[in-house]
Amino acid sequence: MTRAGAFKALQVGEIEVFALLDGRVSAPLALFPDAARPGADASFGPGPFSIDVNCFAIRSRGKLYLVDAGCGHWRGEESGKLTDGLRGAGLDPQALDAILMTHMHGDHAGGLTDASGAAFPKAELLLSEAEAAFWSDPGLPSRAPERMQATIATATRALAAYEGRTTRFQPGREIVPGVTAIALPGHTPGMTGFRIESGGRHLFIWADIVHVQSIQFPHPDWMIAFDTDGAEAARTRQRVFAECAAEKTHIAGMHLAFPGVGQVVKHGVGFAWEAVEG
Repeated sequence: MTRAGAFKALQVGEIEVFALLDGRVSAPLALFPDAARPGADASFGPGPFSIDVNCFAIRSRGKLYLVDAGCGHWRGEESGKLTDGLRGAGLDPQALDAILMTHMHGDHAGGLTDASGAAFPKAELLLSEAEAAFWSDPGLPSRAPERMQATIATATRALAAYEGRTTRFQPGREIVPGVTAIALPGHTPGMTGFRIESGGRHLFIWADIVHVQSIQFPHPDWMIAFDTDGAEAARTRQRVFAECAAEKTHIAGMHLAFPGVGQVVKHGVGFAWEAVEG
C-alpha cells in the first residue's frame, strides 16, 4: 500500500501537476442507503471501504497552486500528510500562491488550518460563490443535522482563517492561467471541478464525483449520505460519467486510488474506471 505523503508528478502540456496523497479515511457501506434496498447489488462486499484522500498541486507560469488541502490532523495519524508530499515533490508549502477549493468538506478543508490559524499564511483562497454562500450562512448550524456539525465547524474555521484573502468565483471561466472552474453541484451546492489545459492536453480534476470506486462506477445513481442533495449529485455524476466516457477525458479524482488518474469508460448499464499512469 502506498504510504500517505506520497506524490506523483504529471505533465499536462507545459503545466506541471503533482498528485499528493494526504491520507486515507474509512467509509462504511451504511453511507450508501441504496445498498440496503431489497435485491440491491452487493458484489462489492460489506465494507468498510478504505478511501484515499488526494490533493493536487499545479505549477503554471511561475505560480504554485494547490487544489484542496486534505484532512489536516483532525482525522488522526492516517491523514494530514499533504505537506510531506509537497516537500517530497520539491514544493514549498509556504510558497503557495493560491488554494483552489473543490468544496469545504472536512477531508478537503481540514488541512487549511492548524493550531496557529491558516496553515498556508501567504496563500489566497479561491472557492465558488455558491460554496462560500452555503458555508457562510449563519443559519446553517441550526438547520443542519448533527452529523454535519463538525464539518460546519471545520469550514467556518477555515473561512475565518483566510478572511481578507478569499476570492469567490463563478464557474465556467478560467480562474488561474490554464485552469477553468466547472460547476459540479449536488454533493455540496457549490462543488467545483477544475479542467487543466495546455499544449493540446487536458486533465479534469473532478472533486468528489466518486467516493468508492467499486460502488459508484457501476451504480452512478447511488447517493452517499454526505450529499447535500443526493438526487442532484446523482444527476451530476451520471452526466459527468457520460461526457467523460464519450470524450475520453483524462480524470484526476480526490477519492480514486492514488494517484487517482485515469479514464471512465462505459461498462454494461453502468461505467468502469481505468487507471493510467498520467
